[in-house]
Amino acid sequence: MELTIQQGDLAFAVGQALGSVSSKSPLPLLGCLLMEAEKSGLRVTGTDLDLTTSVAVPCVVSSPGKAAVSARHFNEVVRKMPKGTLAVAVRGGQCEVSYGDGKGWSRFPVQDPGEFPRVPEFKGDAKLTLEGVALARLAARTSYATSTEDTRPMLNGVLVQADDKCVTFVATDGHRLAKAARRGAFGGLGAQGVIVPGRALNAVSRTAEAATSPVEFEVASGKNQAGFSAQVGEYRVQIMTRLQEGVYPNYEQVIPKDNPKLLTARRGDLMDAIDLVASHADNVTRQVRFSLRKGRLGVSSTTPELGSGEQQMDAQYDGEDMEIGYNASYLLEILRSIPTEQVQFHLKTALSAGVIEPVGALPQGEEDLLCLIMPLRLPDAVG
Repeated sequence: MELTIQQGDLAFAVGQALGSVSSKSPLPLLGCLLMEAEKSGLRVTGTDLDLTTSVAVPCVVSSPGKAAVSARHFNEVVRKMPKGTLAVAVRGGQCEVSYGDGKGWSRFPVQDPGEFPRVPEFKGDAKLTLEGVALARLAARTSYATSTEDTRPMLNGVLVQADDKCVTFVATDGHRLAKAARRGAFGGLGAQGVIVPGRALNAVSRTAEAATSPVEFEVASGKNQAGFSAQVGEYRVQIMTRLQEGVYPNYEQVIPKDNPKLLTARRGDLMDAIDLVASHADNVTRQVRFSLRKGRLGVSSTTPELGSGEQQMDAQYDGEDMEIGYNASYLLEILRSIPTEQVQFHLKTALSAGVIEPVGALPQGEEDLLCLIMPLRLPDAVG
């Protein structure tokens, strides 16, 4: 294998493919990137068998071939090389990359590329096309709420539903829920939708943010595998992932429809208050207390080890006095996902789920956002 390539092109391909490489796999080849040089250019692939990223970039190939190199080490070195033309060649069991018109070089051990996991050709039956920035935004507004526990694997992913009216992303870990939707004709996935693993969606989101073409999202028959592809300038990025199995909970049933007490506050002020007061919160529960009074909101926290703190702030609230406990980290993640100046809490009791929504239209008028959070029982709660 011999080729010449621009440092920026190789660094992009290697950096993107690295996102699918496991750092803990017992199989050495799964810690590698596969480089395939053909007349059409260079393709760099990384996989952990569940998530695969392949990136095609332009180059000049004088001798086609393949090589498998250590992913993290190769990425670390290539991104430090000076901009300009690189000469890449595989000889004598090593991959040599020369730079600076031959003034510098690095050599990397290679493994047998024939042993690298075969990446199957992906053929989707259902298809969804979405602008990259929109996909990245919907993912960012929901993926933080996925679960990290293994007891209910379907909650480790984001539910994506699409029909002729809208596309909806939903994530929940049982403690909070995020639902983001974009109106438009997106038929193809069916009402049941598919569950995209959180790690895979984050990888897709990084590509989508930079995409110069719409992202194509295809689901294979049986709905156990999905593929995403997009153009990023001259680069073609393809990401394939196994989908989470199982039936996603009926999230509409857990979203309360009769929360009459409304709390409205400036989002930035509320985030600052929670962040400061949470410095005194328990490291496990991260509990902060909301003290709701007419026209006021008090945010406080206290622990024997870390002391206590309280901040009063202006807010619109006309309901009866109420004390509610929340996980500060969960609250902050929700508030960061809402782009409006003010937010509104729809509440009922101190022990029932609360809904948090933006006040006013989102910057994208065709999109909607709803978040749900479960309260924590306060230590001095009655009943």
